[in-house]
Amino acid sequence: MADTIHTTTQGEQGAAPEVTRTLEGEVAASQAGAESGAEAAAADAVPDYSGLTLPEGYRAEDPAFADAVKLFDAEKIAPETAQRLIDFTIERDKEIARAVNDHSVATWSKQTTEWRASSEKEFSPEALGEARAALSRVFDRQTISYLEGLGFTNHPGLIRGMVKVARSIKDDSFVGGNAGRGNGALDPKSLYPNSQHN
Repeated sequence: MADTIHTTTQGEQGAAPEVTRTLEGEVAASQAGAESGAEAAAADAVPDYSGLTLPEGYRAEDPAFADAVKLFDAEKIAPETAQRLIDFTIERDKEIARAVNDHSVATWSKQTTEWRASSEKEFSPEALGEARAALSRVFDRQTISYLEGLGFTNHPGLIRGMVKVARSIKDDSFVGGNAGRGNGALDPKSLYPNSQHN
């Protein structure tokens, strides 16, 4: 009888590793099912983007922001990741704007320098002086400052036009009227010298 018990015990011991493996497999499957269920629940949860922070000057009602939130929601992006994406995009846009602005300033500066060189070749110092004098007679100081700030006072077309204005103002002269017969009335003969009715 002791042999039978011993054999049974050996048989049980021989089966033990198999039973252990089966139990480990069930526990692992149970854990995997729980993790899968947690992932599914997390995937079904609607992320809350109401706490996203926008920099000054940006509004949550802006269409670009609304489109971004729709994309975040469709892709189930975590709010923390969405905030990092917003911060990155805004900084990138600022860098692009700075680069575009720097390029525009450099291009405009080059253009106004070329205008100045062209005007200095085309016009004499006297003509440039006439143009400056005409500017001050035609425009107020604020407008002239604005034109100078933009570099337009170096534009050959503006200088050409101001030279014409200066010369037309200089050519103007006062022509006195005919006082006629002394009482201020005009003499009809002076108005119609060829008339037969005078």
